[in-house]
Parts: sequence; structure tokens; C-alpha cells
Amino acid sequence: MSSSTSTTSDPTEQLERIGASEPTTAFEKWRISLSEFTGLGLTEDQKAHRDSLREQGKLEKDWDKCEGFKTDLMTNSPIITFLLQHLKSAGCEFPSSSIQCHPCPESRSGGFSPDHGILLCQNRFFSKKHMEDTLAHELLHAYDHCRFKVDWMNLRHHACSEIRAANLSGDCRFTREFKRGFYSFNKQHQACVKRRAILSVLANPSCTSPDMAEKAVNEVWESCFKDTRPFDEIY
Repeated sequence: MSSSTSTTSDPTEQLERIGASEPTTAFEKWRISLSEFTGLGLTEDQKAHRDSLREQGKLEKDWDKCEGFKTDLMTNSPIITFLLQHLKSAGCEFPSSSIQCHPCPESRSGGFSPDHGILLCQNRFFSKKHMEDTLAHELLHAYDHCRFKVDWMNLRHHACSEIRAANLSGDCRFTREFKRGFYSFNKQHQACVKRRAILSVLANPSCTSPDMAEKAVNEVWESCFKDTRPFDEIY
């Protein structure tokens, strides 16, 4: 029989992780398991060690889930495969290695960098559909960068790409807005696209105020909202 056993089911291995001696009774085994789960009765060092192991396990689980979603979407999602094909046709092929899963803070779910590719925030997705919308959004930025030579420090350029990405990716469909707490039925899609474009432009280092971000979005709104390339219409 293999000597490898699950760290969650072997009491001896549990004890080694929290620095205790081997239990001799069923009650003692239960007490040790409870201590590890709740933190009660552990020293600060033992708690830190336990938390480190838990966090490492969560990171690995999140990464595996993210990579699995990504592989499936790059193979089976109509919008993702469509965008990947158009990027390839434009001379900017995006292999799997250019789309990477990493943990992120709560303020984002993904990102695009001309130098590094696409970031997928492995700990921020509540479903594969959520990742699909995020990946489509970032691939649209990649498409704009490839086809139109976007100057990302130019606020009008940045605003146009953000409008297009929010408009075409599915990021502003009603169900996503509902989860964010926005329930408007009157031009909800347009309001979402404009709001999210302004927030993204506001994060640009060249932008110094909310008024500047809103001005950049408004200046390019009409032409960029109507531009659905590479789609024939809004997805």
C-alpha cells in the first residue's frame, strides 16, 4: 500500500503540522482536528503555519480551476474562439501561455498589457461565464492594440477601447449588472458601458480627475460605441 495519505484524514500528519504529539484516544483525535479547524488551543506560530498551508491550498485550487476554465473557453466558447481567430488573422496570435492565471486584489478580475499579455484573476471569478466575459473584454483590448496601434497613455485612445470592450464582451449584459446592484431598465446597457469605461480611464496614470475621465469618454462615445469590429453587431 502507498505511504501517501490525505493530510485532512491522517491524524498523525495533522499533529505534525500543528506541533503536537500523537493522540491516543478517539476523543483526543477529535480535539486535535477541532483545534486545527478553529485555531482554538494553538500557539500563534501554529496558527500561522496552519493558515499558510490553507492559503497555499487555496491558491493551488484557484489556479487549477482558472486554468481549466481558460482551456475550455479557448476551445469551446464561440466568442473567445472568434476573437482568437481574428487576432491570429491580424498577426497577433494569442497562445495559452500569453493568458495567465494569478491571484489579484478585489478591485479587478483581469487585465491586458501589450508587454505581458492577458491576466486572469484566479481568485475573482464566481463562474466560468464570468471568466468568459472578462477574457472577451481583455481580448478586445488586445485586438484594438493589434489593429489600431492604441496609445494607452492617450486618454481618448484608452476611452475608445474601454467603450468597445465593455460594449461587446458581455460585461454589461443585464444579469451582470443585476449582480452589481444596478437595476435600470432604461438604456441600462449604454449606462453600464459608459460607467465602466469612465472607471477604467480614471485608473490611467495620465488621468488626474473623474472629470477628465468622463470628458475623454464623452468625446469618443458616439463613434466608439457604434464600432463593433470584429463583430457584425453587439454580441
